[in-house]
Amino acid sequence: MTGLVFLVIIIILLAINGRRLQNEEKRRAAAFIRDSYGKASVKNLSEERRKGLRLLLEEHLASKSSGEYIDDLTWSDTGMEDIFLQMDNCFSAPGEEYLFRQLHDLTLSKEELIYNDSVISELSEDEDLREKLSLSLYRLGFVKSGSLPGYLNKITGSGHILNPFFHILCDIYYIIVAVMAFYLPVIAVVFFVVIVLVQVSSYFSIRKKADDILSGFSMIVKMTSIADSLPVKKDSPAGSIIEELRANLKKIRLNTSFSSFLVNSGSNSSAGLFSLVFTYLNLLFHFDLIAAEFLLRKIDSQKETVLSSYDKAGFLDMCLSIASYRVFLENKAGFVRPEFSAGSGIIIKNGYNPLLEEPVPNDAENAGGLLITGSNASGKSTYMRMIAVNAILAQTVSTCPASFYGAPLFSIYSSIAVNDSILKGESYFMAEINSLKRIVDASGATGRPVICFIDEIFKGTNTSERIAAAMAVLKYLREKNVIVFAATHDLELTSLVADCYKNVHFSEHIEGNDISFTYKLEEGPSKSRNAIALLRMKGFPENVILESEKMCSVLDDSDV
Repeated sequence: MTGLVFLVIIIILLAINGRRLQNEEKRRAAAFIRDSYGKASVKNLSEERRKGLRLLLEEHLASKSSGEYIDDLTWSDTGMEDIFLQMDNCFSAPGEEYLFRQLHDLTLSKEELIYNDSVISELSEDEDLREKLSLSLYRLGFVKSGSLPGYLNKITGSGHILNPFFHILCDIYYIIVAVMAFYLPVIAVVFFVVIVLVQVSSYFSIRKKADDILSGFSMIVKMTSIADSLPVKKDSPAGSIIEELRANLKKIRLNTSFSSFLVNSGSNSSAGLFSLVFTYLNLLFHFDLIAAEFLLRKIDSQKETVLSSYDKAGFLDMCLSIASYRVFLENKAGFVRPEFSAGSGIIIKNGYNPLLEEPVPNDAENAGGLLITGSNASGKSTYMRMIAVNAILAQTVSTCPASFYGAPLFSIYSSIAVNDSILKGESYFMAEINSLKRIVDASGATGRPVICFIDEIFKGTNTSERIAAAMAVLKYLREKNVIVFAATHDLELTSLVADCYKNVHFSEHIEGNDISFTYKLEEGPSKSRNAIALLRMKGFPENVILESEKMCSVLDDSDV
């Protein structure tokens, strides 16, 4: 009797402590949501999670044509991976996956972008709605690996984990042992040890095979559990999606008496005291395996509803993240919603790169070709990346780091940071050719106008062939009505393509051993050089400097 009373007291204390921990977690979540809003994300994604995001992206893009998405080279060239990490204030796995996918996807129409903006704007303006929705989505949490769509395919493609009655029968043995303890305590102890060994060993064996299924059910149960906590706001863009999500979650009806055991099962289960308690209970009683086995028979008919719910939750979470990012940009140097035109040119006012600590805003206006010259480190590549980032963010999340953005919907390509590849057996020049070839191919293949960004075209080969090939390619792209931003050190190109490219440049000021850059775009081709000046500033021997200047004068006079 004393033992029973002691057990009841322990259960009551655990329940009280559990409630306290839940309240503390809610307070921490609310504080985190408020503190992170409007700030750059500080997340560090594991390599496993990055691979999972890439795999989901590949599946999403499998049905899309070239030009309908940001390819890997453009994504890398423009620093979009870092912008994604800066923007990623999502509270859940579906939101993070949706954001990563959306930043690659160029297929949204003007109407879809305007609708998405209306949801983002509503969440920006309605603080109460934003915080309540954030708290609900925060409960979904993140995953160490995999994703619900992948887990769901494995769930619906599996037969049985094991007959649930095997697990139930083993649990019944505990009752038999408990009764036996009153009459044959020694034998009961022996039987208890045997049952525990059988349960634990069989659990690990079965769970290893069923881990993805358990992780999938854990995510589904978490998702259905937020239905009642979602905020209520009807007759608005965000409110309508929330109501659709709530209705979907109520349709799924996968909550069982074992829901808590499922949530704390699988490789993506959370840490903490209660998770540990549930883990031990699952080891001894297989509650999660029993629940999963029964739910396997239900999930097939609910698959589309589950996926739709996951997608809606992800979209809402992405919109919350973009709302937060807009505040971050506003505090940095401002942001603007894009204006999409029917023309072919692009206009940007006070555009900047959000990755820079102290960006220098610049304008951009180009309805044809723009050839950018300037000395080393003057800002040519940064300028092109700024324009590319604005175009990508305009067409994916309707948010531009600028004071004005006007352009049509583009197919976007770049060839800026080309590298040779030892693994692929490519030289630098071959890698550059392949990079440029995809732009040439796209120039006549996409239904949308093409915009491209090319830095130091054909710099991997000799001077005469580089200039000749660069001139031919740049003129070809303009004949195909591609909007081209190209940067070069070859001043000869400024006159060779002057009939179809406007010349602009960046400059610097050199005084003694000091060099400073304005980082502001100026009209006309560059007239300055700074390579030899930089050698002097870095302390190269004076005879090297003098010999360089002498040979440079000879080459200039001979027009080599």
